[in-house]
Parts: sequence; C-alpha cells; structure tokens
Amino acid sequence: MTQSKINVAPSSTSGHYITKTQKVINLDNINETFLVEEPAELVTENHTTLIQQEKGLITCQMVYNPFAKMFEKSYD
Repeated sequence: MTQSKINVAPSSTSGHYITKTQKVINLDNINETFLVEEPAELVTENHTTLIQQEKGLITCQMVYNPFAKMFEKSYD
C-alpha cells in the first residue's frame, strides 16, 4: 500500500513531499534528514518535481549566516 505523500521538510512554509513510494525513514528531526529506500518523486510547490530512481538521502539545506557566524536552515 503506497502512502499518498510524506512531508520531508516539516519547517517549510511550502512543503516538500515524497510521493509514489512506501518506505521513508526519518533519521533526524532537527536537521530534517530522511532516507528514501525506493524509487519516489519529490513534489514541492516552489521547486521542480524531482524523480528519484533509487534510494537516497534527503536533508534540509544549510546556509552560512555571516551575521550570526553560524550555519542555519535555508528558508523558502
């Protein structure tokens, strides 16, 4: 049974969803890191849909903030 969609960017205001797959493992809630163990599609409202042909790792993009002098999650 395939789930309809799994949000792999909970902090995103637009949402980033894995579809057409059955197995997504949440590895890290803080950095929003997920392991997709089979072919899937990454569907977003503000980016292109990506077709993933094999298993892979999805994680939130980190950017350097020179004012805070630290890395932080990228914003939509």
